[in-house]
Amino acid sequence: MTNFDAIIPVRLNNIVKRYGRRTVLDGVSLDVTRGITGLVGPNGAGKSTLVRSILGLVRLASGQARVFGIDPYRAPRRVRQIVGVVPEDECTIPGLSGVEMVRYAARLSGLPSTEALRRSHEVLDWCDAGQERYRPVETLSVGTRQKVSFAAAIVHDPDMIILDEPTNGLDPIERQAMLGRLTTLAKDHGKTIFVSTHVLPDVEAICDQVIVLAGGRVRLTGTIDALTKPPQPEHHLVGIGPLKNLAAKLSERGLTARVEIRETESIISLVSPNPENINTVWAAAAETGVSIRSLSPATRPLEDIFIETLRQSEQVSNKQDQTLRGSH
Repeated sequence: MTNFDAIIPVRLNNIVKRYGRRTVLDGVSLDVTRGITGLVGPNGAGKSTLVRSILGLVRLASGQARVFGIDPYRAPRRVRQIVGVVPEDECTIPGLSGVEMVRYAARLSGLPSTEALRRSHEVLDWCDAGQERYRPVETLSVGTRQKVSFAAAIVHDPDMIILDEPTNGLDPIERQAMLGRLTTLAKDHGKTIFVSTHVLPDVEAICDQVIVLAGGRVRLTGTIDALTKPPQPEHHLVGIGPLKNLAAKLSERGLTARVEIRETESIISLVSPNPENINTVWAAAAETGVSIRSLSPATRPLEDIFIETLRQSEQVSNKQDQTLRGSH
């Protein structure tokens, strides 16, 4: 790994990108920190354009991009030596086998021929590509082609890997394997992972940080833990027995408790700013004949946070449009 420990992997400062009269990125500023960062947003939010901006593949109207302190527009080759990319659109060469495709990527990154072949087999083994690596890429399944693309992105041992919709078209087993590899690269090998996706469960499963992009602007950013933490300390209780009686008993003792019916079970949602109050729950459960199966801190689903953020951004955009119309 290159010695970039003191440098922020990606910093965007007020970047603007337009296609004709349409503004796709409108003053985007953000930092991608070490670990795994998820970029989420609705279709047309500007996610793919933002990825291309990080790589220096589109000309910006204004603003500044830095990748480990390097300007990708002035030194694109240097950036591509330290960054691996798995694009959303399939990026394979028909006629080449899987291993030839990965070896080609290794040679482009500057590895000598013998080392390129050795590394290609090494990363394909790690990606569990099997003997299918010797088949032409156009004959491979979606999952195996994705393994080849991923292997090509990491064959040169980059400091950062950028993936655009990496689990598209994968079955549940392949999806879990992909997420596991990303986690291993980040946790065990110190790689910075930047994932652009619309699959919120993937983000919630592996990401340390999330960035919400909508209408070409950053609408929300923060760690998963901070964003999913309820405004007030809250616990969820799963138990067997008369939960309504237990909720009533807890309310009598000054706690805010309500029963929620879910698809597979009923729970008690308990708001308690004082951790000591949790101890009273066990006594109340014994009094009401409830057997507690679990009592754990509650979190807000990332999907709820995402939808709420989009609604707020739409309201802001509508107000801005009304203001502009009123000024004419």
